[in-house]
Amino acid sequence: MKMVTNTNIIDIAQIAFLDMLREMIAMAGPAVTKGTLIRLATKAGKQLKALAFGSWDDFLAAVETATNPIALTEGPATHYGNGLFGLKACPFASAISNYKNTFGMLPESYASVTGEFNKPGPGTDSIRVGNGAGVSPFCSVHQPMRAAASHQITVGGKPLEAQQLGCKSAAGSLGIAKRWIEEGGWSEDAVRKVLESNMCCYALKVKDS
Repeated sequence: MKMVTNTNIIDIAQIAFLDMLREMIAMAGPAVTKGTLIRLATKAGKQLKALAFGSWDDFLAAVETATNPIALTEGPATHYGNGLFGLKACPFASAISNYKNTFGMLPESYASVTGEFNKPGPGTDSIRVGNGAGVSPFCSVHQPMRAAASHQITVGGKPLEAQQLGCKSAAGSLGIAKRWIEEGGWSEDAVRKVLESNMCCYALKVKDS
């Protein structure tokens, strides 16, 4: 008897999360929703196992093999030099696609959370995320989790720090964090170049180096 495989099975967990997000926005508002997502993501990132690398080269090798706290949450990234990294696929791409296949489109209210996330404020400024780099409400989860994960890493005995520089939506629109680009000494052109073939561009640097 031939087994038939259905490749269109709905992921109920993904659908439930995205719909709970819609309900949270309706009940608590976009600002509270953004803050809640940041807190939950930061807490999760802090639970990752801390790792110490002897050198920057050792850390880069762990990026390629997805064996460091950051890569464990989002998959392997590509290093473009000077601490710039590009991530090919958004970790929420599957969930977004799943939701769209079920309901046709994402809730319009999602844009309000993205807008809140891109506003300067203590919740985003202290961990170098948002400030223009958000293109969806899921950036409120992904970017803070990466920031928290980076704090679980030391290179040569010194802590690592992440800065979110830009993102690209599924539709191709770009979100650029000029504030963090300028602060870190990178160029906007370099970030845009990374985003030509990636959905996310961020920087990692060893603090006090």
